[in-house]
Amino acid sequence: MRTRTLAGAATTALAFSLLAGSPALAHDGPRHGDGSTLRVTTTKDTVDKDLRDGTCADAWGACSLRAAVQQANASGGGTIHLGRAVYPLTIAGAHEDASATGDLDVRSTVRINGNGATVDAQGRDRVLDVVAGAALSIGHLTVTGGAAPGEGLPASGGGVRNAGTLEVDRSTITRNSAPRAGGGIEGSPGSTTTVSRSTLSENRTGAGPGNGGGLHLTGAGRVHVDRTEVTGNTAASEGGGLWNSGAGAMTVDRSTIAMNRASGAEATMGGGGLFQEAGTSGRLTVTRSELRGNVADGTAGSGGGILNDQGTLVVERTLVQGNSAVRAGGGIEANLGTTTLDRTDLTHNTTGSSPGNGGGLHLTGTGTVTVERGSVTGNRAANDGGGLWNSPTGTMIVQRTSIRGNTAGGEGDDVYQEVGPDGTASGSFTVDGRRVPAGV
Repeated sequence: MRTRTLAGAATTALAFSLLAGSPALAHDGPRHGDGSTLRVTTTKDTVDKDLRDGTCADAWGACSLRAAVQQANASGGGTIHLGRAVYPLTIAGAHEDASATGDLDVRSTVRINGNGATVDAQGRDRVLDVVAGAALSIGHLTVTGGAAPGEGLPASGGGVRNAGTLEVDRSTITRNSAPRAGGGIEGSPGSTTTVSRSTLSENRTGAGPGNGGGLHLTGAGRVHVDRTEVTGNTAASEGGGLWNSGAGAMTVDRSTIAMNRASGAEATMGGGGLFQEAGTSGRLTVTRSELRGNVADGTAGSGGGILNDQGTLVVERTLVQGNSAVRAGGGIEANLGTTTLDRTDLTHNTTGSSPGNGGGLHLTGTGTVTVERGSVTGNRAANDGGGLWNSPTGTMIVQRTSIRGNTAGGEGDDVYQEVGPDGTASGSFTVDGRRVPAGV
């Protein structure tokens, strides 16, 4: 393996770049042979001139980001090093899978060391597309300007679409969009996605159906988000921040989910911060995190912080604060399903007036909610159940939890057990073993 270098010129160029305060690219040239190390030497968007020669080089002898991805794919994998610069993707042409036009298609095992670089698709296509069986790892990289093309299932993943294995570390996925789902990242069925010490911000989805502004998982797959900020993302329907499928496993640990918005109009839509879809095997686990200032603002939007729609939700050691929903569940809405809160604080969450129940948490239907060793304080409902609201057929068990300082425009400042049309409730609402009277 040999490396083509321009030692004197490279040293002079690098020194000039540092003195001038402009970004410096790596100048030690492409690596030949198996493509294991590829150093990008130009910010121009060009294709590799010969994928058979094992050299990352365009028609002018430079190694571009696109050419490096093409060579890594052709060589069975590789590590790509970028300089601290902006790499625009300027070659238009969506729905192509060899990185020749549009997005960068990853078809092998590729790592991109960004070193503070930005890749900007400028709205021409998504930025990165990881095909089934491939693996992509990115570090210290900003992914922006992506726009997923088309309609239906392919129109997902504005920043990154992942059908294989994706690892995002110390990176930023921002200001990308998708008509269907996954404004920032889309996890396709069977995929594994890990986002660590990163930021998902200001990504958005359109209305078809418009789920998962920051990240969306379709079908069976796995997502792990840790020490990450998910902020300012929007979804036309569900899951402004993150959306988990009814067959998926999603964990959120030591992360901040803040100021995200979901605008679905129906009562089962919303989840400004997080959304768990209906399904027998879907599970969303949130630990040691914060959900703040998220909004479900649709006509009957529910679950400002989280909406669990007939799935399994576990929230541990987490702060759910200052979230709001138009319909119900300012902090959390549980529609059927199983919801467990352990050592979690629901505080200063609010509902609007349509009908405006369950400022802290609201249960719809025959689901089960368990709240242990937490606090429910300072929440407000426009109608009933300022803190907690249980449906006529639901089961809500609260133990060793402080419930105080909540307010309701109607009945039950702290807790409320709703009654059915016949004036009775078949459900059960207990606080430290004491039954909450129905309709009081």
